[in-house]
Amino acid sequence: MTTSVEPTGWWNTTDVSELTDLLAGRMRSRLWQHTEPAELAAWVFDNPKPAPPIPAPAVVEGDWRDGLDQQQQLSWALAGWVLRTAVPKVLATAGSHWLLSRVQEERRRRLRLTVGPVAFLRLNERGDEVRLRLALAPLYAALKAGALDDEEWEERGIKLPDDTTRTFEEEKILLRCPDVETALWLLKQPPIMVAARMLAARLATRNFPFHEDYRPEVAARAWAAAEALLDGEAATAVGPGGQRGFDRPYTQPAVAASLPMQRSFDADAYRAGVSEHDRLCRTLIDHLARDGIRVGSGLHGVPVDLAWRDADGQQFIAEVKSVVGDNEIAQLRLGLGQVLEYRHRLAARGIVATAVLVVSTCADPAWPAICGDSHVILLPGQGTSDWTAALTTGRQPDAGATGNDGSQFGEETRRDHR
Repeated sequence: MTTSVEPTGWWNTTDVSELTDLLAGRMRSRLWQHTEPAELAAWVFDNPKPAPPIPAPAVVEGDWRDGLDQQQQLSWALAGWVLRTAVPKVLATAGSHWLLSRVQEERRRRLRLTVGPVAFLRLNERGDEVRLRLALAPLYAALKAGALDDEEWEERGIKLPDDTTRTFEEEKILLRCPDVETALWLLKQPPIMVAARMLAARLATRNFPFHEDYRPEVAARAWAAAEALLDGEAATAVGPGGQRGFDRPYTQPAVAASLPMQRSFDADAYRAGVSEHDRLCRTLIDHLARDGIRVGSGLHGVPVDLAWRDADGQQFIAEVKSVVGDNEIAQLRLGLGQVLEYRHRLAARGIVATAVLVVSTCADPAWPAICGDSHVILLPGQGTSDWTAALTTGRQPDAGATGNDGSQFGEETRRDHR
């Protein structure tokens, strides 16, 4: 651990200092045998990394997968990943500040992670419900800064049930996710992990009355399951830069078989637009694949059309706009606004990305400069042979600045966006 971290767009060093002071007021806790308030506060806000696989809480007898189907394995993996990532000094405090239990409740087999006196995480082993408690303060700060989107929570079925558990840590919130996949998506957003770590840190300073219930073999099984989850992600989604660079693989948008019949709605134009959007996406994906770059969709919960990391590890995001009929200018304006919004939301989460706008065609020679003024690379569909040069020029520190001739931005962009 460290006692200093670099602030992002939604929190600052004052937040770390305030948490340090709060923890310092609990100096009678036995947690301070393993860490100190300033170190723990910095860990809360630091880049989340799971504890290493070795050493583990115990040796797993046999294969940790024995008796578990695929969905149960994923549930165990989530429990282990949260344990290894969100619990402070996790090995040193095993059985004295936290425990992981496999329990039978309401005719359901559940995994329950208790930190201090409170159930911090509870999930059905079948993966059909996950409950997680988080600290409130980071969530409020991230929502205010635009680093979280509570509307997307609602779309994904994330609920906020009443939390009837009463503790000394009342500035907390209970979230209910409909499945393990949604919980994993949620926890990979930096503000959510900060909120999880903050509550776990505070709870770990409290009394832990469950010493006799700790079973190291249960913790070890989840510990190993998490490693399998992490290995699986690395095997399927790592690009040349050594990092994922996107949330999920790209898939073709679905078009309903039956579309509205209102006079103002042109179903044929809609279908043509969706088809052209897919064609542009696949053209860019294939173009980058020739250089060994993997492209996917979404990034840290922000719904970008495409996202990737180049061979040097630089993050890119792209908004893709199809031009059908005479809507070129409208699509350019809409696409530029969207990609600027997405870049801003990612920056608020501490993620620096180069923005790209892909359009079917661009006849107006002013638009490369318009995009360049906002540090956005424009890729017209009719000039795919120039895409590599445009992407390279847009990221090189010695490239020329945007000018009236429509040339892409360079040195200033690289300085501002690295």
